[in-house]
Amino acid sequence: MNRTLVMVALVVSIAGTGCGAFEDALTSHARPAATAAGFRLDQEELGHLMANSPMPDSSLTPYWAGEFARLWADFVVLSTLYEDPDTTRSLDYTRLMEDGRHLSAIAVMRYRDSVVMAGIEPTEEELRAYFDLRQPYTRLDVRRIVLAVPSDGNDTARDSVIDEARAVRERLVGGADFVTVARTRSSEPAQARGQVLAYQGHDDFPPAADSVVFALRPGEISPVFAGDDEVVIYRIEARREPDFDASRDQLYRRVVEEREEERQKQALESAVGGARRAVMQGATDRVSEIARDPDLAVTRIPDGMKLVTWEGGDLSVEEVRRLFLVRADMKRVFAEASEDELHDYLMQLARDEILITAATRSGAAVNAEEREALSEALAEQLSHIAARMGLTSQLVANPRFDLDDQGYYFLQRVMARSRALPWLGEFRVVLDPVFPVWVDDSGVRSAARHAEDLRAAGIGPTAPETESPQVEDGSTRMEVG
Repeated sequence: MNRTLVMVALVVSIAGTGCGAFEDALTSHARPAATAAGFRLDQEELGHLMANSPMPDSSLTPYWAGEFARLWADFVVLSTLYEDPDTTRSLDYTRLMEDGRHLSAIAVMRYRDSVVMAGIEPTEEELRAYFDLRQPYTRLDVRRIVLAVPSDGNDTARDSVIDEARAVRERLVGGADFVTVARTRSSEPAQARGQVLAYQGHDDFPPAADSVVFALRPGEISPVFAGDDEVVIYRIEARREPDFDASRDQLYRRVVEEREEERQKQALESAVGGARRAVMQGATDRVSEIARDPDLAVTRIPDGMKLVTWEGGDLSVEEVRRLFLVRADMKRVFAEASEDELHDYLMQLARDEILITAATRSGAAVNAEEREALSEALAEQLSHIAARMGLTSQLVANPRFDLDDQGYYFLQRVMARSRALPWLGEFRVVLDPVFPVWVDDSGVRSAARHAEDLRAAGIGPTAPETESPQVEDGSTRMEVG
């Protein structure tokens, strides 16, 4: 009886102080580092590969063991996928297109083109009127006199500089030589006083001066323009005015771009401005946690929790999780963002949802041809990843292709070359239901420990590398990258 109590107490003690480590010790020997499509990566095999690779001792960690396990899983899945020709094109990409917002992006673009931007093309009369009034491509040669406003001066000091400038202008209008006055009164560096500033466009003048100076003719003196830091007087030396016909095409594009920008502002104000978006309290912390560690956040942050609300809708945790699952780029951006940036990103996601709703209501849905084109593009992307790994249908179908062996040698070459390879991250939502993948945390930890033990025992990258069996694919050997 006492012995039983002692054993129970020992188990409870172990469970309370180091349950995870104890469980690893009992079960890790039976766990693979990863399984994919019915194949398994042995943890000791992975540790042996890492120990014999050129990786430094500091990289023999569970993190890198997990990365290699996932890369092995990608190789296995793609190899299995390529057992049949053109399998990439037979996959159902609907979930990826929906969760990745690819379909929504097309719908919003169609809404933009067919509704928001309808009728923005200018007539010939409108182009001519714009050209004459705005003079978009006219350039001026000018001289100027600048009087500095004291940075620590009060309104009285500033008014005094303005009065001085008006007196200078009176002298110029009365016939005083502009260059002579500029050299004695301008606050600019000596070498710049009175010099011609050639080919000045609209952006080169203060907003208050722009329309006024472009209405002047050569030889005319501008009014006094007072800014916060300086007061300026211009004299027009020359005008460079292009021919309307020569600049018509450029002008057309300019007017269309300006109208597009204005229409988009109006559409956003109409669709989004009155929605009264609001980021919920604590939402930035929640979305940051989801982006940084999706697995740990699952039990603590329910899918139904709202992150942003607006009139007629909301953005939930579930939607963000689905988005991150297929958009690793956005997940990374959110994981690295500050609190203020996260607030802005959530507002942008809410804005996009509102625009998607507006697009759907307008009838700008994605048609069958567009879905097919997008599926083809995703299949091409998946084929590109396979090509970077050296995989083709012809190679995999070769009777000498043994996936167990080739997965081992694939990892060996990856570790030896330290070459970055693309991942199947966004395709997991498409591939996992067909080719399930599981990377075991305990297994990769054990693999890393095994690699460390081997290095400590003197086994390292100096050991000779085992040759990969040659698998011929026509005239091409199987290569990584």
